[in-house]
Amino acid sequence: MIEHLPKLEGWHDFYVVVGSGAAALTGLLFVIVSLGPKVIASGTRTGVRAFISPIAVHFTSVLVGSALMLAPDIPPAVLGSLLAIGGLGGVVYMAWTRGHAQWRRSKLPMLDWIWFVGLPFLAFFLIASSGTGIAMNVPLSLHVLAVAIVLLIVIAIRNAWDIVVWMTTQPRD
Repeated sequence: MIEHLPKLEGWHDFYVVVGSGAAALTGLLFVIVSLGPKVIASGTRTGVRAFISPIAVHFTSVLVGSALMLAPDIPPAVLGSLLAIGGLGGVVYMAWTRGHAQWRRSKLPMLDWIWFVGLPFLAFFLIASSGTGIAMNVPLSLHVLAVAIVLLIVIAIRNAWDIVVWMTTQPRD
């Protein structure tokens, strides 16, 4: 038996609930986006990439992270490496979306920058850090990962709501 498994057993219900919630919310996001295709299509591709697509990526990251934590018998070095790669991939993805540039171009409030750019970078950095910690058997790594996962799902929920509110203010053709 792998020695880290007893530690992970205590997190089982947490990751089932969070992963299931992320899966359900991803489905709802598709419904929301499908209800306003003209509004979304009229926006710039950069705007969609910077503000709408990351929400789906956040929910999917929570789902994949939860699935990894629930998968049986993954050695800590492999689990940690996968999480670290995923976290770094999230950081790279956030840079690729050019959310910061779109935020500046759109002259949005600082609070939007915090939620759409700053906090996602932090969450993905924490996932990468916790993955490294899990691989190296650092004691609080599982807790850091839980914080990052919850932060990411809260970011996605808040940003999805922000998009829904924005969509309701757009003219309907």
